[in-house]
Amino acid sequence: GNGVVITGGGTRLAFKHNSGASVVSACPGKWRPEDISQFKLLGKTMSFTVDLSKVGCACNLAFYLVSAPARDTDGTPIPGDNMLAPGNYYCDANKVGGQWCPEVDIMEANNHAFQSTPHKCDPPTNGHYANCDRGGCGQNTRDMPNSYGPGAQFRIDTTKPFKVITAFTTQSNTLVGMVTTLQQGANRVTLDHGGCQ
Repeated sequence: GNGVVITGGGTRLAFKHNSGASVVSACPGKWRPEDISQFKLLGKTMSFTVDLSKVGCACNLAFYLVSAPARDTDGTPIPGDNMLAPGNYYCDANKVGGQWCPEVDIMEANNHAFQSTPHKCDPPTNGHYANCDRGGCGQNTRDMPNSYGPGAQFRIDTTKPFKVITAFTTQSNTLVGMVTTLQQGANRVTLDHGGCQ
């Protein structure tokens, strides 16, 4: 996407203000639903290192997964009406692009707060979702005193980079929980979504 700088042989991403990116398998010059990458994360762990030292209050650096492409009631992919990127087949648990679909917010954060949120949707018909939970089941560092913020008094000092590790727990090949761990040296903060329904 615009405003994204890739360095380190493709291992580092830097995002400029008000920018975003999607992961696709090909870039033919227009959005195609078959190019949208699907990560197979059931029973697996995803991790990355992030530097939020310059992402202050009132800003939100978000890293999330959606079950795109959006589909209509007969299962056909539909371009959607996302005003920021029209025709990109976007969907999420808040119907931002005009269509619902499951969403997992790995990170919605700045240097003062970090939240992760799995969202649920009603069962689909032909891949089309009629409703999702919007708010999800979020866990936030604001509810954990002295856990996260700028300075050495916090377990995760956001003036320095830290690691985000998200595990997707399964039972009978169905997602039953999500645990996000923030790690900086020996310090850890855990956001456990095991109690979400």
